[in-house]
Amino acid sequence: MTSTQPPAVTRSGLLAVGEDQEIYWEHSGAADGVPVLYLHGGPGGRLGAGYRLHAPAGQSRLIGLSQRGAGRSTPPAGAPGPVDLRRNTTAHLVADLEVLREHLGIEAWILQGASWGSTLALAYAQAHPRRTLGVLLFAVTSTSRREVDWITEGVGVLYPEAWDIFARFAETHDGYDRHDRSPGRLRLVESYRRMVTSGDPALEDGAVRAWMTWEDEHIRLGAPGAAGTHAVPADQEVTEYARGFVRLATHYWAHDGFVADWATPWGAAPGSGLLGGMGRLAGIPGALIHGRRDVSGPALTAWELHRAWPGSELVILEDEGHGGAGMVAQWRTSLARMVEAAATSRG
Repeated sequence: MTSTQPPAVTRSGLLAVGEDQEIYWEHSGAADGVPVLYLHGGPGGRLGAGYRLHAPAGQSRLIGLSQRGAGRSTPPAGAPGPVDLRRNTTAHLVADLEVLREHLGIEAWILQGASWGSTLALAYAQAHPRRTLGVLLFAVTSTSRREVDWITEGVGVLYPEAWDIFARFAETHDGYDRHDRSPGRLRLVESYRRMVTSGDPALEDGAVRAWMTWEDEHIRLGAPGAAGTHAVPADQEVTEYARGFVRLATHYWAHDGFVADWATPWGAAPGSGLLGGMGRLAGIPGALIHGRRDVSGPALTAWELHRAWPGSELVILEDEGHGGAGMVAQWRTSLARMVEAAATSRG
């Protein structure tokens, strides 16, 4: 029987990773177990406690963290006033994970990532395959330009009423033109990125409300989503969490996840992104868990990554979307299998 109470956090702290940044981390499970790292979604999402339910507590040493600017890490990306996100890139996040791994004295670990966390897990694994015992991806993304343009603009064909409100806010306040499809056009994600970092508190908070409302709309199809509810109630002030979530999401998405040329140093074609580097994961156990009804992140990405990843397993849940009970059950099963295999190889 699966426990409904997550194992208690046994250690935690703030770790200085340079450039005046500190990341919050926490440890639970067996001190001598197989190391398992959890990477939350967003970018800018919450760490929460639910992730601690999915790893076999008696066999795994589970580590979670709040990524740069998110959660209890400092400085917070959602603080009122000007924000400098130049030190927030995927390369920075990957480097932070290496600092954390060395700080905790871990030789290699299993990576598990949900939504945006799956992009970060792939980026880390491609950069450090020898430090990677396995990779489990849930609600799979690679944050390519195709995915970003779909989730912010293309999927509007399914939710035209909600997308009209979302796009009109940018047209009114930042000059976005929904009819412009020219190569050099202003992308909607870039328009929102500019608004939420404009320095105008009213404009920033209005854009945060609009973005969060749209976020709820496109992840709601299928079973309840992994990311939860985002919309800021009209009678409540915009929170630091909501402001940070949108600032980080638009920052990373407007830059195609900072992975557009990720694979180039390893001989892949420029612009091939994470997909071009999947060959580096050959021999590393992998599981990709995705919902067929995840309209904000179509299954095409999970399928392409799986085909390019020798030996990986793809599980698509037909009746679920950006998360759901069946996907979570598969998460636990796949992760338990990875932990068991890693424990056996350790002897």
